[in-house]
Amino acid sequence: TPCRSDAYSNVNCAARPVVSLIERTSPSAVTIQWRDSTSCFYGAQIWRVAGAKVSGVCVLTGQRIRRGDRIYHPWRSNPEPVNAHAMFLESALELMAPLQPTTAP
Repeated sequence: TPCRSDAYSNVNCAARPVVSLIERTSPSAVTIQWRDSTSCFYGAQIWRVAGAKVSGVCVLTGQRIRRGDRIYHPWRSNPEPVNAHAMFLESALELMAPLQPTTAP
């Protein structure tokens, strides 16, 4: 994943999250794998599409997100996930690398 200016801008590029698509579960939800060596790992996290409630930066592309843009964000739960405020543009979903299955030797 290229180095981006995002919510993790205070972290060096090597420590940025790696996001992989596991499955498109519906037209409005996807399951992703989120790996961030500095804070958390979610092997199968559900993200839902919505209008952005606040401005931010797309974690996939580094593009600016404006309030109202169509974005994906982690499904809210209790306790709140560490990456609860992360988001990526709906249009960036096509750029997300699919998770490659591992095969045993």
